[in-house]
Amino acid sequence: MTDRKERFSLEAIAAAVLMTALVVLMSAQVILRFGFGMSVSWLEEVIRLVFVWAVYSCFLVAAIDDKHIRVALHVSLLPQKAQFVVLGLADLLWVAFNGVVIWGAVTYSLSLLDFPYRLPTTGINLIWAFAIVPVGFFILSLRILFNIRRRIRGELDLSDAQTEM
Repeated sequence: MTDRKERFSLEAIAAAVLMTALVVLMSAQVILRFGFGMSVSWLEEVIRLVFVWAVYSCFLVAAIDDKHIRVALHVSLLPQKAQFVVLGLADLLWVAFNGVVIWGAVTYSLSLLDFPYRLPTTGINLIWAFAIVPVGFFILSLRILFNIRRRIRGELDLSDAQTEM
C-alpha cells in the first residue's frame, strides 16, 4: 500500500501537472480551431512534447507501487519462494534492458546537440522531446530496484506484482 508521502512523489506531481497542461492545451487548440476558425501552429508541437513527457511521467507513477503491466499468471502457480526469485530475476533483467535503452537514448540525444534538429514552428531542439527517455528509464530503473528491496524487506506483497489492474 502506498503511503501519503509516496502519493505526492515528484513523479506523481509531474504527471499531474503535465496531464493538466495537456488537457488545457488540447482544449485551447480545439476551441480555437472549431470555435473561432483559427489554428495556432506552434501549439500542435508543444502538445506533442507535453504528451510525450506526460506518458513517461505516468508510467513512473505506476512503478512506485510495482503496478506495471506484466504477464504473471505463470508466476502465481509457483511456490512462494520461487515467485520471489522469479520476480526478482525478471526485475533485474528489466533493469538491464533499461540500461540498454538509456545508453541508446543518451547517444541519440547527444547527437541532437551536435546536429540539432529543430521543430519547424517553435524552433525547439528535438533533444527536449527525447531527454525524457534516458531520464524516465533511469528513474524507472531506480524504482524497480527500490521495489526489489521493498520485496526483500517484506514491505511489498508479492501479489501486488501479480494483480490484474
